[in-house]
Amino acid sequence: LAGRGDASAQTADGARGRVRATYTRAAAAAPFRLGIVAADRREVAAARVEPFRHELASVLGRDVTVETFDDEAALVGALVARRIDYAPLSAIGFATATRLCDCVEPLAAPRDADRAAGWHAVVLARAGSGPARPEDLAGRRLAVAPASSIGTRRIPLAMLARSAPVGAEAPRLVETAGPAEALRALLDGRAEAALVWSSLEGDADAGWSRGPLAEAVARGEARAEDVRVVWASPLLPLGPHTVQASLGEADKRRLREMLIELDADPEVYEAIERTHSGGFVRVGAPSYRPFVDLLTPPEPPAEEPPAADAAPPRG
Repeated sequence: LAGRGDASAQTADGARGRVRATYTRAAAAAPFRLGIVAADRREVAAARVEPFRHELASVLGRDVTVETFDDEAALVGALVARRIDYAPLSAIGFATATRLCDCVEPLAAPRDADRAAGWHAVVLARAGSGPARPEDLAGRRLAVAPASSIGTRRIPLAMLARSAPVGAEAPRLVETAGPAEALRALLDGRAEAALVWSSLEGDADAGWSRGPLAEAVARGEARAEDVRVVWASPLLPLGPHTVQASLGEADKRRLREMLIELDADPEVYEAIERTHSGGFVRVGAPSYRPFVDLLTPPEPPAEEPPAADAAPPRG
């Protein structure tokens, strides 16, 4: 009987092994699905990314298909539903996918021409007067971008609010057309501080390499020494190329390496990234925590329980 039991166990183990092997071969044979946004003329968009599609197929050693979507909301929905395997997303698009399923993983994000891996939200004030620290912004006039601006208004304001002392007065917002106009509002006295953005890289005397201050200095409309930094956010990365978290680790590694080296082939690079020309840099999910927090605000601390000898409430 013991011998027959051992033989049965071996037969079962062998069957399970064959099933796993069959499943693995089937998964490897299935096309890898690249999703992109194509608001109109989908066939043109699919043709444009063909060099990148071909590169993906070469790196993965399997067929790659292209799926097109009307907007990023539809693209994110398909990724969350596992109808596609790979998608270039915005930062808030990645945060939305993370919020919906926690089933995606960023591979790498593009960089701008100056090789900066993202940007910083920055609060500026006039040097020598006005707010000097974040807590000094309480009740002050803070020029900001429109309410629809995520990276240059909603996220930094949320970060500032979380770091403010409990019960502190909020700044008085002066809404402008955008970060450049917010800076002008500071310079012409309409505001006491301005929420803008900057690379915070390069020559500080030139207003750093990118951002409204750098542009104003270059036009002769401002001098960098006339303003000071009151607060700056951590680096906020650009949107990542994203895959299903369940993708094999070896394939993730190959795809990351491909992206990091992609700017060596301009035709393939520009087929998938036409805005940011500085190559790709590896990123992880924690880099997008501010965007996720915007969608899922941290819960407030629990209230202290009443003391055991406290009098019961009246009424």
